[in-house]
Amino acid sequence: MLAIFKLDKQGGKERDCIAVARDLAARGHEVTVLTTSAEVAGIGDLRIEKLRTRGFANHVLLREFARAVIAHRQRAGSAVLLSFERIPGADYHYVADGAAILRDWRLLAWPPRRRTRLALERALFATPSTTGLFFLTERQRDEYFIAYDFEPSRATVLPMVLHDDRYTAARHLGATDWRADLRIPDDALLAVSVAVDPKLKGVDRSLAALKLYPKLHLVVAGSDSAWLHRHVVRHDLETRVRIVPYVSEVMDLIAAADFMLHPARSEAAGQVIGEALLAGVPVLASAACGYAGEIERSGAGLVIPEPFQHEALVNGLASMIDTLPAMRAAAAARSQSLHQHRGAWLSAVAEQLERGAAQA
Repeated sequence: MLAIFKLDKQGGKERDCIAVARDLAARGHEVTVLTTSAEVAGIGDLRIEKLRTRGFANHVLLREFARAVIAHRQRAGSAVLLSFERIPGADYHYVADGAAILRDWRLLAWPPRRRTRLALERALFATPSTTGLFFLTERQRDEYFIAYDFEPSRATVLPMVLHDDRYTAARHLGATDWRADLRIPDDALLAVSVAVDPKLKGVDRSLAALKLYPKLHLVVAGSDSAWLHRHVVRHDLETRVRIVPYVSEVMDLIAAADFMLHPARSEAAGQVIGEALLAGVPVLASAACGYAGEIERSGAGLVIPEPFQHEALVNGLASMIDTLPAMRAAAAARSQSLHQHRGAWLSAVAEQLERGAAQA
């Protein structure tokens, strides 16, 4: 049994939930996904059960969802419950976000909201909870450990999370000539940013630095927000920035670029970093990204240290441009390595759940 608040939100956590559900079903397990909303195309192969929750504020709905999931699990007698939300009492929890207790709450300081979220988190992570924890990165695990001092044996750090459709797309790159379609000059360098939430992913930071490199163009995929358009106009970059929706050929779009630009403000992992490396494209990212370590270990790009400084991004762009051939060679090597470990993260989740079911 898997539990996620809104499956149709279709963010990274929701895509991971669907992938885990399908992998478990392919292994022969009976899988049910509990949610409040599932208006998603292409999931007719999954067994979905919608739970009703009451309340107006989001934190109240999350609390009621947690209670409803536990009650449903008790009635159904499911062997194992994997939560993708903070649900105290779950057997396993997929940790898709950073620790709420370490968050800067200045903009989210309404006391009931903070109190509810922290209470759910504490009940899930702190002793005496025995919930098994799947972390996306070692840094994420360490941050939660510092906050809650849980038993280390509860934690599993997953291999890089990359979905099967990305691997399939990576083997057929070049189907779309994005440079020609976007009218990028032949002598121009092209950077790509994949950002459904452009502010969180630091696109404004990228635009501010782009002004200093007249040969550098940028394509931003995933958002058509007024905020993004205002920043492009503010920096007088209308001729060098292309804004496109999140497209199914996103791997082709990434591969068309010389490098990815991802100076995010917050990023628990950053699957787009993995997708770029899978496509053989180096990445310039902020140290706030959980997968920043993958860039450093592979040599396929550069990492801007925290706290973020504009000058560091400007200098990072200069270094990236100067060493681009070597960076692209390192990214190509990392791509080959990633292909050899296709599906490793799904196997790690499934095998842990299977052991838990056997012990139940």
